[in-house]
Amino acid sequence: MKNQNDSLSRTAHIFGMTDLEFEERSKIESEIAAQQIIRRWQEDEEADRQALREFPENEDFDYGFHDQWEF
Repeated sequence: MKNQNDSLSRTAHIFGMTDLEFEERSKIESEIAAQQIIRRWQEDEEADRQALREFPENEDFDYGFHDQWEF
């Protein structure tokens, strides 16, 4: 008698693919998700670089720290 509830036949029936195909698809999906995270991280870094380029380098900011050292 053949076991009708083995994981291979259940996976193939539910997902329309074998467990090996399911594992391969899961690997591909996880790789795509990792690439999207890296891409989002790179976009955030590029936005930070753009913001720094817009920051005026020659402008002198007075934060008031020198006031406590002046005599």
